Amino acid sequence: MGLTTLALLTILQNIKPLPTINVKLPKDVETVEAANDAMGALSQKVTACVSAGRAAESCRCSYPQELTALKKAYDALVKLHPEWKDQLLSYQYINKEGRNISGILVMPNLRRQLDALKCE
Repeated sequence: MGLTTLALLTILQNIKPLPTINVKLPKDVETVEAANDAMGALSQKVTACVSAGRAAESCRCSYPQELTALKKAYDALVKLHPEWKDQLLSYQYINKEGRNISGILVMPNLRRQLDALKCE
């Protein structure tokens, strides 16, 4: 085993997964779902914009209404549960078609992405 492999193994052994919070209360699930839906709406528009040939940097700031909705949903979630700011949120709900939907919202990644967006 080379030094590089040994160093990589040491690093990997020290990585600790983020704690996962199982969101169960209906009000909390609704708030997480709202943030996830807002993120999905913005992502869908940005993806379509990039697919149409525009630069990703330009596309990310081309939908202020969706971006504002995502920021508000994130802020509402953190205001309701400040301790969730740096957690993984696991949730489940039944959608309008009666299907069981489950997902994970990675709060630190969402926060970093929102912080990185400097739209003017």
